[in-house]
Amino acid sequence: MSILSFDRFGVAANRTVPNIRNQSTSVNLPNMTMTSTQTIASKATPLTWLRLMRIPTVFTAFSNILCGYLITHKLLPAELLQQTELWLLLFSSAGLYLGGMVLNDVFDAALDAVERPERPIPSGRISRTAAAIFGALLLMVGVGCAAAVGTGSLLTAGLIVAAVLLYDGYLKSTVVAPLGMGTCRFLNLMLGASAATTMTSVWQTTPMTVAAALGIYIIGVTVFARNEAGKSSSRGLLTGIGIMLCGIGLDAWLVKGSGVEKAIAGSQMALLILGLNILMRAAIVVGNPQPVRIQRTVGLMLLCIIFLDALMVFSLTGEVKHAVLVIMLIAPASLVRRFIPMS
Repeated sequence: MSILSFDRFGVAANRTVPNIRNQSTSVNLPNMTMTSTQTIASKATPLTWLRLMRIPTVFTAFSNILCGYLITHKLLPAELLQQTELWLLLFSSAGLYLGGMVLNDVFDAALDAVERPERPIPSGRISRTAAAIFGALLLMVGVGCAAAVGTGSLLTAGLIVAAVLLYDGYLKSTVVAPLGMGTCRFLNLMLGASAATTMTSVWQTTPMTVAAALGIYIIGVTVFARNEAGKSSSRGLLTGIGIMLCGIGLDAWLVKGSGVEKAIAGSQMALLILGLNILMRAAIVVGNPQPVRIQRTVGLMLLCIIFLDALMVFSLTGEVKHAVLVIMLIAPASLVRRFIPMS
């Protein structure tokens, strides 16, 4: 999976094998002639394209947008569906996130041919050229929708595109790759907050702290998933777990200082339970770091993003219905995950 692309905006597959990506290999990828491209494309079904995008993970991007938007806007639940800017931001995030996922596979084509030959590009079901065009179009849709919201959203979307391309093309094989991934998630949540009335109201302490906590959590997930398709070290896995818990701890600290009084105790307890659940599941993987186990655990960690976003919405607004709206995203993400792996 490669978490958020964009995670892999999320964390999609972060594998440290720079020599394969940066040097000539004997791996045979589909020839990019017009005729072969058309032949290969004919093998792709709608499900193939959904697999390329890792579609289940987009629901975690939606929860980021809802979280950023709801903690910066005081709205009744019935008013949410009437907010055109919110819908535009959701479409923007989807385009940016999924575009990043697709381009991640474009850049990783040679590596995937070795580690994940069943992926759409190395298997020949989708050509690298077609995927690159599709990914670029998705990014353009994301930027266009953000521009329709306002200058602040457009600037934030532009930063996301820069972060995605920098990560996919250059940072992924470096030691700062987790930081790049965390930056993408930080900016995605801030994209949700970008519809606030002024730029100063967007970049305030509360939304930035929530976004920073999410970014730290994703850095931890990325470190944990660093070699999810190969051999992972116990040290790397433990480091990832520790960073994730720091992100959850930052959320707990914010809840204590800025949360709505009636929601503080319940939110902190829920964060504690969530942290312990992640810790216990991750500890099992440390004891037996098999690729399949790691990938499944990473998928769970990604789904936990939705829980984190819902908890922060509840703790900072006190609106149970808003939090329920966010957490409902778990249902479609879990359902689609049965057919299309998150990693």
